[in-house]
Amino acid sequence: MAELDAGRKIIAVSNGTERATYFLRRILGNSGIGAYTVTMAQRAVERGETVSVLLTGDAPEFPVPALSRTCVMRFEPDRQKPPGFQNVVTYSTKWDCADFTARNIRQLPNGTTAFEIVGVGIIGRARLGEGLGGDVEAALAAAAAAMAAGMPFAEVLKALNGSDERIDPCSGRTEDKEC
Repeated sequence: MAELDAGRKIIAVSNGTERATYFLRRILGNSGIGAYTVTMAQRAVERGETVSVLLTGDAPEFPVPALSRTCVMRFEPDRQKPPGFQNVVTYSTKWDCADFTARNIRQLPNGTTAFEIVGVGIIGRARLGEGLGGDVEAALAAAAAAMAAGMPFAEVLKALNGSDERIDPCSGRTEDKEC
């Protein structure tokens, strides 16, 4: 299988994760680390790429353990973890049994949304800009995928809490306009 760029970790995203992809690009773009690339899962399969992490909202839409050893997916108590992955990382805004949860979600007087990201041995406050309050689950999914790919939690929080600069979800470039 081919690597997109030998020094970069690839995070593949499946269909249905568009808002999480927006936040993932924002986290990666605002972190300044530059060691990560985001691609569509189907494109990675077609190219025969090996990826670090597969981000999917639900169970993977196609059997991809050969694509990635790590799958990041929404936690549901009655859903089995997909077979074949070495690691399955879960996230949830509802269930405390997930690997990463969003707790204490609240809208602040200035229109921003604050919440705590809680994982095993970690907790940190994240704030989403005005108008992004409905995107807590997408931001949590993106944070879980970035951490599953090896980004330090402190860098994820710093990037989420960074400027209100927006990432163009199609190009990955930073722009001062709403996407």
